[in-house]
Amino acid sequence: MTPFIANIIKQGCPTVDIGAPFIEILQTLAKAHTGTLVVVDKNRKVMGILSERDIVRHLSRQKAVESCTAKNLMTKNIISADSKVTSSGLMALMVQNNIRHVPIINDGELLGLVSITDVITRLLDKQLKEAELMKEWINS
Repeated sequence: MTPFIANIIKQGCPTVDIGAPFIEILQTLAKAHTGTLVVVDKNRKVMGILSERDIVRHLSRQKAVESCTAKNLMTKNIISADSKVTSSGLMALMVQNNIRHVPIINDGELLGLVSITDVITRLLDKQLKEAELMKEWINS
């Protein structure tokens, strides 16, 4: 496991129960300060992922949301990675699939959720450190 992923895992993962009503989903999104929740069942098994995009997609079909649950709104096709993934690997996965969040799952266990902001910050930090090392080497 990379230090980057270990840090992500320490942050926890915003989840919502598959049967959660729409208002609870909104409250959970607001409380977590995120645009995505991992949908889990009562055993914390990952069932889907629910983003603000899913809600907008549902609303664009002029369907009522008040009676919806996470199960009605979530994306069932989960694109995830394991804890051995690198920040570059995550960036490639996100770009290829046009997604902004990737759950980290090992052997069916949800460990964390990585955002595009996390990945960009990590890659930028790496780039700045490499540039600094190059400057030190050139000046030595």
